[in-house]
Amino acid sequence: MLIGLCGSMLAGKQSVVAYLVDRVEELVDFITKRWQQRWVTTDIWDESVLEKLLRRPSFFLVSVDAPLSLRWQRCKRRCASDGQPSPSLAEFVARNDHHLYDQKVGLARLIDRAEVRLVNRSDNLEQLHRTLEELDLPNEQRLRPDWDQYFMQLASLAAQRSNCMKRRVGSVLVREKRVISTGYNGTPRIKITQVGISEVVYSHGYGMDVETAAVFAEGGVKLRQFSPVSLPFLLIALLLTLSTLSLEEALYCWNPDRGNGLTKYLRNSAQFTLAENRFVGSYLAMPVVHLLDYVAGNVRSLANAIEKLGYSIEWITKPADIEKAPTLILPGVGHFGHCLSQFTEGGYLKPIRKHIEAGKPFLGICVGLQALFEGSEECPNVPGLSLVPEKLIRFDDRNKSVPHIGWNSAKVARTGHTNNQSFYGLQDGSKYYYVHSYAAPYRSGVLEAAGWTVATAKYDDEEFVGAIGRRNVLATQFHPEKSGAAGLRLLKAFLEGHEWGSLLHSKPAEPDQGLTRRVIACLDVRTNDHGDLVVTKGDQYDVREKAGTAATGLVRNLGKPVDMARKYYEQGADEITFLNITSFRNCPLADLPMLEILRRTAESVFVPLTIGGGIRATTDSDGSEVSALDVATMYFKSGADKVSIGSDAVVAALDFYNNGKRLSGRTAIELISAAYGNQAVVVSVDPKRVYVRSASDTAHTSIQTTNHGPAGEKFCWYQCTVRGGRESVDMDVQQLVQAVEAMGAGEILLNCIDKDGSNTGFDIELVRDVKRCVKIPVIASSGAGTPAHFAEVFQNTGTDAALGAGMFHRGEYTVKEVKDHLLDQGLLVRHLEDSNTM
Repeated sequence: MLIGLCGSMLAGKQSVVAYLVDRVEELVDFITKRWQQRWVTTDIWDESVLEKLLRRPSFFLVSVDAPLSLRWQRCKRRCASDGQPSPSLAEFVARNDHHLYDQKVGLARLIDRAEVRLVNRSDNLEQLHRTLEELDLPNEQRLRPDWDQYFMQLASLAAQRSNCMKRRVGSVLVREKRVISTGYNGTPRIKITQVGISEVVYSHGYGMDVETAAVFAEGGVKLRQFSPVSLPFLLIALLLTLSTLSLEEALYCWNPDRGNGLTKYLRNSAQFTLAENRFVGSYLAMPVVHLLDYVAGNVRSLANAIEKLGYSIEWITKPADIEKAPTLILPGVGHFGHCLSQFTEGGYLKPIRKHIEAGKPFLGICVGLQALFEGSEECPNVPGLSLVPEKLIRFDDRNKSVPHIGWNSAKVARTGHTNNQSFYGLQDGSKYYYVHSYAAPYRSGVLEAAGWTVATAKYDDEEFVGAIGRRNVLATQFHPEKSGAAGLRLLKAFLEGHEWGSLLHSKPAEPDQGLTRRVIACLDVRTNDHGDLVVTKGDQYDVREKAGTAATGLVRNLGKPVDMARKYYEQGADEITFLNITSFRNCPLADLPMLEILRRTAESVFVPLTIGGGIRATTDSDGSEVSALDVATMYFKSGADKVSIGSDAVVAALDFYNNGKRLSGRTAIELISAAYGNQAVVVSVDPKRVYVRSASDTAHTSIQTTNHGPAGEKFCWYQCTVRGGRESVDMDVQQLVQAVEAMGAGEILLNCIDKDGSNTGFDIELVRDVKRCVKIPVIASSGAGTPAHFAEVFQNTGTDAALGAGMFHRGEYTVKEVKDHLLDQGLLVRHLEDSNTM
């Protein structure tokens, strides 16, 4: 609801506004429910309001000031542009003094309590933006400081008890024999080297002398200076007073169309949402969508997509909640029987049916669509809701990969008045993200005769239901929240109740050609030598700069993970893969940095996200045992759609063969795929070539290669490795991929140590060899250096997807340039759609 007020002067309109929305408690409650988002408010008019906001640990106060003469000049310019008389300097000073120092309404007391003070000395907006970038306001260490920051604060506290006559110094000894110190008074440097201290971190305000640094270096002690950042926040309060603005700007700063430079910068940077308290009523009245979360994989991305469209989320936690839901969305990935059993045992099926029968809007996604059908071959004994009297069957895997993973069409059968209309925003030329093994076969006219509108897709020679709708019900086999602008357009049409609308394209789209070739951007993420998470890229898995460069020996830093993921999404990447190559042994699982990277990426990247590294059973920092399934669940809840398992898959495969090819039911692959479906589990394989003179020289499966060995060998086999390629095992790549397929893996990420970082193209022979021996999709990886390499691997191996890294990170080529080249070569790819067409 949005309430508009009009009326004559002094009739009491502002009093009505104050009654409706001028309650700071409502603003605090609104922000608290949406604590994972960032908000900024300019409405803090006295200390009572500030005290209420300070109750939240995510609140952070910033003041903005500017020289008086500069503010007066701004005021005169603003008045001139608005056709109003300018105040004299004396008048401006008087009003400024009243605004700041009046006993009742003065803001000086609030400004004194600001944690960060920004002085805007320039009349140049670009310079203000540069200053804001240097402050790095969105840096997330304010809410939870990193370990260096945390221990340095403890050391500073300890320094207050120092009785040194020269300077106060405090230190903290932490895990792994590290010293965090505010300074150094000369005494302990020899002792530090003698007792085995591994690292000394000293305060940014202290200058380390050369002699001490040399002693530490000789003793093998790593020395690092601590440099704190300008710290972040979720909710910022900006004290935008006459100290910063012209008179008119201060008087009208509550108007969203009349914000000052700072507010506009934060808003346009897409890092903050303006939450102005005098308009909080419109935010509090945001339409509500109810989401049923039954541990159905990545529902976080769906919630992000809905909130991006201007709706708020309320979670269904018990069957009784469904009755009060005006709009219900049922998401889900995984096993049909498992999900429907969850619905039944939780008592949700009858309320869902009642919601639909009452004519309330209902959207089912993936398994949410399948639940509407009579049943599925996946679990014949478990019935569905039977709204659609058809059954789902498994795709035929004799001539194609199963699961069906990737971008396909959703074409509506157009008859009569629907010829020139779009069904819930679906466009014939758009592609949507599917991931499933079972589907409802499409029989022309059958469902339409029962009143359903049907959109179909083709996978090879099988045509199936991609979306279906009737009256208040819409269901999609694809994931709109993972389908970029095309998917957001469908969600928007559903939430707004626009069943039929105009087609975006005046001319008919090209005939449906089925599944596209996927181009995936991969980001290897690790901590650099300063402790920051960065995207890096290795050369045969070595991520440190080579000799002869200015940064010799340092971790190669190619950018920030979230920013780069967003860039590749905007270039048209079909998926984003994060491979975590840092071990956070001492970090509590709930605080793993990769979880926050996923959460932040999922807020603005609406294509599938895969996370690899650390998906295994482990022991948390408090000593508690955590299963691989629980670890995976944490990543799914943070925004991941798939998890990638590496070395642990090799160990599981060895056990599989040692046990006579019998499944244990306890491996990470089996546990995760049973709960979330095999499409949620990717196995990352790291093989390397072993050359032999003839096939009979090895018991492993070998191939005759055109790339001969160093001694002219014409045969080779691919040996599996673990620990990032550092250790080899007695297993060939065919054995590994066939074992993990049997365990329930849904996809193979096929790397190649010999090709990694070479920029010479994919190992075509390896990809072709693996593709022949499994039925699940294969992603070719390692070696891509040009767009032509992508075309080569697609044309010569039949691989389902290809992955690039360094060529994208270094800016040599964009994802769009790769796709344009593939299109020129006659290969079907997903076109990048303009988000403005939503």
